[in-house]
Amino acid sequence: MLIMVKITDKKPKYYLNEKGEFVIENYNFSKPFCNFFPGIAGRYGIPMWTFYVNRGQCISSFGVKDKDHAILEFLPANKAWQLVSTHGFRTFIKITLGKSTFLYEPFHNGFTNLSYEISNRMLISPAELTLEEENASLGLKVAIKYFNIPNDNYAGLVRIITIKNLKDNLRKTQLLDGLPQIVPFGTSNYFLKKMSRTIEAWMNVENMGKGVPFYRLFVDPTDRPEVVHIREGNFYLGFSYEKGKPKIIKPIIDPENIFGPVTDFSCPRLFLNDKFSAPKNENIHSKTPSAFLLSDFNLKKNEEKRIYSVCGYMHGLKELNSSIPKITKPGYLKSKMLENTEVINELLEDVATKSSSKEFNLYAQQTYLDNLLRGGYPFTFSRSSFNTLGGIPPEAGKSGTTFYLYSRKHGDPERDYNKFQIASTYLSQGNGNYRDLNQNRRNDIWFNPEIKEENVTNLLNFIQLDGFNPLVIKGSSFVIKDGDKIKASLKNACSEEGFNKILAAFLEKQFSPGELIHFLEDNNIKLNISYDEFLDTVLSLSSKANEAEHGEGFWSDHWHYNLDIIGSYLAVYPERLKNILFENNNFTFFDNAEVVKPRSEKYLIYNGLPRQLHAVALDSAKKELIHKRKTLPHIVRSKYSYGDIYQTTLINKLFCLLANKFASLDPFGVGIEMEANKPNWFDALNGLPALFGSSVCETFELKRLGLFIKDSLKESGLEKIVVTEEIASFLEKLGGLTGENLNKSTDDYLWWDKTHSLKEEYRQKTKMGVNGIEQEMSSIRLLEIIDLMLKKIECGISKAWDKNSAVYYGYFIHKVIEYNNLNGHFIKPLVFKQIRLPLFLEAQMHAMRLMDNQDGAKALYRGVKKSALFDKKLKMYKVTAPLNSMPEEIGRCRIFTPGWLENESIWLHMEYKYLLEFLKSGLYEEFYADFKNTLIPFQNPQRYGRSILENSSFLVSSAFPDKKLYGNGFVARLSGSTTEFLEIWLKMNLGIKPFFLNGSGELNLRFNPILKGWLFDKEGCYSFNFLSRIKVTYHNPKRRDTFGKHAAKIMKITFNDKNGSAVEIPSDTIGSPYANQIRSRQIKEIDIYLE
Repeated sequence: MLIMVKITDKKPKYYLNEKGEFVIENYNFSKPFCNFFPGIAGRYGIPMWTFYVNRGQCISSFGVKDKDHAILEFLPANKAWQLVSTHGFRTFIKITLGKSTFLYEPFHNGFTNLSYEISNRMLISPAELTLEEENASLGLKVAIKYFNIPNDNYAGLVRIITIKNLKDNLRKTQLLDGLPQIVPFGTSNYFLKKMSRTIEAWMNVENMGKGVPFYRLFVDPTDRPEVVHIREGNFYLGFSYEKGKPKIIKPIIDPENIFGPVTDFSCPRLFLNDKFSAPKNENIHSKTPSAFLLSDFNLKKNEEKRIYSVCGYMHGLKELNSSIPKITKPGYLKSKMLENTEVINELLEDVATKSSSKEFNLYAQQTYLDNLLRGGYPFTFSRSSFNTLGGIPPEAGKSGTTFYLYSRKHGDPERDYNKFQIASTYLSQGNGNYRDLNQNRRNDIWFNPEIKEENVTNLLNFIQLDGFNPLVIKGSSFVIKDGDKIKASLKNACSEEGFNKILAAFLEKQFSPGELIHFLEDNNIKLNISYDEFLDTVLSLSSKANEAEHGEGFWSDHWHYNLDIIGSYLAVYPERLKNILFENNNFTFFDNAEVVKPRSEKYLIYNGLPRQLHAVALDSAKKELIHKRKTLPHIVRSKYSYGDIYQTTLINKLFCLLANKFASLDPFGVGIEMEANKPNWFDALNGLPALFGSSVCETFELKRLGLFIKDSLKESGLEKIVVTEEIASFLEKLGGLTGENLNKSTDDYLWWDKTHSLKEEYRQKTKMGVNGIEQEMSSIRLLEIIDLMLKKIECGISKAWDKNSAVYYGYFIHKVIEYNNLNGHFIKPLVFKQIRLPLFLEAQMHAMRLMDNQDGAKALYRGVKKSALFDKKLKMYKVTAPLNSMPEEIGRCRIFTPGWLENESIWLHMEYKYLLEFLKSGLYEEFYADFKNTLIPFQNPQRYGRSILENSSFLVSSAFPDKKLYGNGFVARLSGSTTEFLEIWLKMNLGIKPFFLNGSGELNLRFNPILKGWLFDKEGCYSFNFLSRIKVTYHNPKRRDTFGKHAAKIMKITFNDKNGSAVEIPSDTIGSPYANQIRSRQIKEIDIYLE
């Protein structure tokens, strides 16, 4: 007999609660999304990756390090939404009331719960996730809390489930809670996806005698002669407290003992039996194991039962068993829950903001957290160890060592294509792409000014002699050079025997800070100082190695993010311009065995059509030469590789970039070519390099580089500049060719051909390195060359301008009309036809950045608003205009459905970049006109479909066929939009140029906020943390705008100086010495009064 149940639609509800948690009621009925925990376990913890979705019990996958070290199998988003309710955490509750027995699976959206009156919600915070469900029919309330273990020697996901009886009747309850499948350590993602049945033959579960299963493969399953044993393992520890004492609950490890023949886990068939009990001696072989806790208990009214489980990773079985008493000790998990929140809140406090908008305040903090997840957190170690140990003191005034924590290459269920990695060590760091690190670190100096030139040096040192850079930047490592000096500096820090062990293991060998601390613990070496103090001393006396891998191809845009890094440094340290550009001789060039081919080896006929293909190749001779180097192999040497490491200045590297990129302008002098297999920022134009594509976006940045060098040369007052001989020759010849072109002695094609030949000659000459000879060039001559370049660049940019629509075209195809045949299928183009692609928002952003007057900026703003780039329904900016007029060969963006991914969507990163330029260009009214329409915290969560405190890579635009998805955000959080918002936040709070030098060269600080009146609270106050530690409060009792004709003006500034003395300044500008005290964060609070 078929029983029909009336189905009532339950509408989701979204809101922020008083704690700042984002709440979704009836989340199983809301739009599906993916999310994740931060993967931060504190400095001395082992991080985990933990992904969740808004279905079932939410956690869809988790593990350590990468996809190959999953504990619950990594699933792409669409699979996670499908499988989390069956393969994720499950809870089965069997309740006996008199003669009736009821089965209830909390948080499950299946048909078995249709007869119950159920309401549930998920509560999202930066550090943890809470689920709550109330079953009114049964009178039960179930709550689950998830969080990760911080600052301990293992990685763990904690799950606390609480069952509460809300009714009068006594509840005889049997609970089954856990995972239907758990992945034994050593099982790679490949085996899970391709050979999941075969790999079961290697799987083992041990330690059942202790009641805490340890899951691992005994040996590495790779088919090879040597047998590699596996020591590490995953574990599942479950327990409850009986009369205040822990009681371990031995898990059921064979899913067949619960589900019987139901192999899809849809029904716990055996659990339905009246007398279900845990098997006494389970023996599981050649099967993927489970981890279910069984508990029987009675609940009176308002009584509750709490079950704790910790599922994670341990270095070995011995470590697991020795940790059980610690983990199960009363109060341990509660303290770790609080500590986990404190670890994250300590980071969030850097951008603490108090405005009239709670959403804006919380969004600023969440965005800061997400930015550091991709770029890393610059932690500066303490220097106090020198004071406590009586060792050799550091150089006077020198900051502690800065080390980037917590970074990782972004990857999650929606970015299933990325091979993310979170190092499972203390002081965790991970790999990252060059562009990502360069972008996401550009504001770091505003939050930790102690990093000083660290990012400028590290990131610019990856620039090669050909103007390109490697893709994959690895975490930092160190080498101890002088063991005696470290022992002298760390006098009495540990025993002589301990020092000898450390030096024997690490002297002259590369190590990460986390490896060093693990070594101390593994060898029971006790310190008399903190780990922080110990590391600061060791690292400050070690050489630092920043390593990278080529990856794939060379993008045409990576170089110009360095201008932002340099600009940020000089914005905080304006007095250091001459030093960082002209005097600091510690810059080097990255040496890469992958080289860009000349045109004669990459311009060819493919399927009957001219194409640019296979543009980058591995040079075997160079690879061998690099391989032979014993130290720092990827740094350019003098004497064309046979001399010493070649060190130079930053200005020399910038001239190298200027020459290479200028000689890469397309045949019409408009865009910079995509000459090395990859496009620019817009990755989805992956086919454009083959079509001899170019982009004016990089031409704008080349102009910015030229202007920066020009201004810096003038400001330096230097008459002569030392330039690498090969670069000097390159510049001189480019200047001559460009002068001829501007005088109409040569046409654009001939100029293109000659400059490219010149570039190819230069690259061939410097392929193995440089001679090492340096040439003095006069500043006058360099300025002449730069002016010629800027004139040529300006001519090209003008060709991209559309006078009728007042916008810029950004991308170009160059169709080969005539060519000569060379060897084989290679060709030399003789005539090109330039084809414009439709409009891209990216080009307008770069153009806005270089507008030298407000009228021009406003004209461009109006042009974009009238163009197809503006989504009139959403009142947001699309990343592209319609692309349907273009061939599919331009790249995958042409294949995507309009409104989705990089085809006409609202690409948040670029939209925010564009908005940022409004502020820089003085378009304050225009900025706030778009403010609430475009910023995520002001989106309608019903439409956005996820927490409005978290960014998405893109929002579906109104170009998409399905109207239900308009404005829906996809691909969570870790995008470049975070760093753009942080700079927006900085500009709003401080103005465009806070630090500057007065006429006497003294440091000054001027506050010039760009805040709308409604952002001030009811008391007329707005506060934020400046330089992450100084609370700045604006007092604006009339809540007037701080810009425009009727702006509130700063009347006075008050604070206590570093000695505690009260200071009042009747101005908006703070002079020296107070500006220096503020920059060095010696002042705690500043109050600023406006009228």
